[in-house]
Amino acid sequence: MWCLLKLSIVLHCVHSVRIINIRVPDVIQYGTKDSITLDCDFVTNNVTGLVVKWFYMDKTQPVYQWIPPQKPQALGILRNKVDLSYKVSHNPYTQHRALRITSPVPELTGNYTCVVSTFLAEDEKTRPMTIFVPETKFDMIQDRLDDKYLNIICSVEGVFPKPELVILAGNRPLNAKSSIKVIEGRYTALTSSVVRIDALPPTVEILCDMQVPLANYYSRKRDLFYRDPPPSSSEVPNSEINAPDSGHLIASSTILLVTSLVISLLRLHAT
Repeated sequence: MWCLLKLSIVLHCVHSVRIINIRVPDVIQYGTKDSITLDCDFVTNNVTGLVVKWFYMDKTQPVYQWIPPQKPQALGILRNKVDLSYKVSHNPYTQHRALRITSPVPELTGNYTCVVSTFLAEDEKTRPMTIFVPETKFDMIQDRLDDKYLNIICSVEGVFPKPELVILAGNRPLNAKSSIKVIEGRYTALTSSVVRIDALPPTVEILCDMQVPLANYYSRKRDLFYRDPPPSSSEVPNSEINAPDSGHLIASSTILLVTSLVISLLRLHAT
């Protein structure tokens, strides 16, 4: 019995396949790289029936296959997107284990699984990759509905993957209504919150935080809200705007008085 167990262990070691490391970029900003490489570093003591495969999202979507000594093939969403001449090593049984994707686009975001197999063994590992697109527009608006309510609106456009928006007043998250849609493969999101003005401090910082969790990306808009804003020049009463200057009144009165005295003296001299 002990001999059979030892023989089983030896056979397993002789015929085993092991993926040492799978290297997949975590996050890439769209347009910053001409190509990216996904590598599947493995070891095996048996190359009989060796096959290297890559899958996108799950094992129902093969995107790459290499059976030495044949040429590799790109399949599915990676068809015509892989440099099939790329070699990661000079070893004839590992040289085409890696994928070099040319002109990576956001639509390739997802999980990638490498499967290495022989007739007697198999191993696999999975890693996610995100191709991120920053926002093209990010706005926050404060709208006084009346003397009692403030409507805060936060919107973002042209971002990928899916963003999350949060509105805060004085670092306190507010209850908000949100909507999101996809336009030409990019996300447009809007969130809004209506709060009572008398529930806010006299002066409070309003924040809009945008996060893209898959990309570890964060951006923020901020503004100050004054519960009782000082009147602007356009709000000054007309009586104050049109009121004559007191110095001007005194000067005018003095001129009239002097003129009157001159006229009186002339009339007196004429008589």
